[in-house]
Amino acid sequence: MIGRFTFLSSSILAALFIVFGCNRRQKDNTHIVDGNKYTHRIGYIDPTEALLNKGFKVCDENKIYQYYNPEAATFGKGKNGLRKFITENYHNRGYTDSGYLTIRFVINCEGEAGRYVIHENDLDLNPTKLDPQMVEHLFELTSQLKKWNPNIIKGEPKDSYMFITYRIENGKIVEILP
Repeated sequence: MIGRFTFLSSSILAALFIVFGCNRRQKDNTHIVDGNKYTHRIGYIDPTEALLNKGFKVCDENKIYQYYNPEAATFGKGKNGLRKFITENYHNRGYTDSGYLTIRFVINCEGEAGRYVIHENDLDLNPTKLDPQMVEHLFELTSQLKKWNPNIIKGEPKDSYMFITYRIENGKIVEILP
């Protein structure tokens, strides 16, 4: 009987703590996120900081979709065409770095690419600086990829974000994602 009373008392105290604790939190608003702090989606590319943005136009600045929609944005010659172009034109000029080089960009509704940003990470995905000449070389090749197929949403071509990530080991491209 005493064990039952102790369990019941503990349960009631826990319930009261939860009710009053949650009520107190709601009153002091410590859990409310500043609605003005984040004005864009996580993948947003700021056109004022992007590379090769001059003259590049999107069709709807307020609706740039992610690349992974049912009729996703793709390179006009397909994944194999993209891989072939990069591997035939990439020349390891003594590069020895290892890591991930990600180049993010926008494909507009007309299939044109622009608004590039570059992210460099080591093989553990920590931010790092890779050989600047290697980065420039891969950026130049990536920006030469023309004729993209835009995202199609509800039968209409749309602007979308895209990325290409190069996994590099000792200066050699070992994988191209996605």
